[in-house]
Amino acid sequence: MFDTNVDTVAVWVAVGTVSVAVLGVVTQLPTSAPPDGAAAATTIDEVATSPPGSVATRELHASEWSLTGRQLGLRSSGGTVHETLLEPVVPAVNASLAAVLDGAHPSSRFDSPTAFRQATENATTDSDEWQQAPDRMTVRRVAWGGVDVTLVG
Repeated sequence: MFDTNVDTVAVWVAVGTVSVAVLGVVTQLPTSAPPDGAAAATTIDEVATSPPGSVATRELHASEWSLTGRQLGLRSSGGTVHETLLEPVVPAVNASLAAVLDGAHPSSRFDSPTAFRQATENATTDSDEWQQAPDRMTVRRVAWGGVDVTLVG
């Protein structure tokens, strides 16, 4: 009646092992959701397929981002997402392109449409390394002297 059942020890060891395994899985789960890359890519695509002069902004909830001609990457503590864009875009990586992104006419920052084209080509060939993401992303479609680009920054 008061004998120890051998199966009881095995059951307790199994329950303890499963508990430790579940605890390990739970502690490895991300504490937040990954960034909403689809919404950011949709915003970029909407402006890129709109007439010149179109502009949109969207808040980014990401710590880092990577932007190349047709790829957007967002990274946070919740994970990393990559989205493919419909149209090629130009990251506003220098002060002159950033000013145009903010609403300045390209002629106020560049001597000619050729200089503007060269600046946009140089920006698209820059590295695609991860950079600190802005709190708010701005997208603007700009056309000047035969140069038609979508700036993102």
